[in-house]
Amino acid sequence: MLEAYMRLSFILFSIMAASVIVGLMPLLFIQTFIYKKIFDATYFNNNHFSLNEIAMFNSFPLYFIKTLAYVRAIVFPKTMRKRFKNNILNIKDHPFIYSLAFLTILILIYGAIVIINFFVVGGLMYFNGLL
Repeated sequence: MLEAYMRLSFILFSIMAASVIVGLMPLLFIQTFIYKKIFDATYFNNNHFSLNEIAMFNSFPLYFIKTLAYVRAIVFPKTMRKRFKNNILNIKDHPFIYSLAFLTILILIYGAIVIINFFVVGGLMYFNGLL
């Protein structure tokens, strides 16, 4: 039973890892062409971010945190009321950008599931002496 679960988990992990790699391409497209072009000009200033945050979030790996702040403000606007006083995007006016933000949330949840599955399968294989 455990061996069948590990085989199935390995197959699922392989499929999920490949799909996450393919899923990163739309995420990078969304990051580069949507959030940087549209929201940085309006919201990436001293009114919404501190000077330290502005300095940190301009570099490569940390600008994804800024993107997550935008995504969270679009998809779940009530959670970002302190940083952005009003809604940064009206869903009825920009349904395409809202759907891209929702897609970003789904890709991140999917990536978290892949990581959890990786550790579960790795732990099971380690404790059964297969690693």
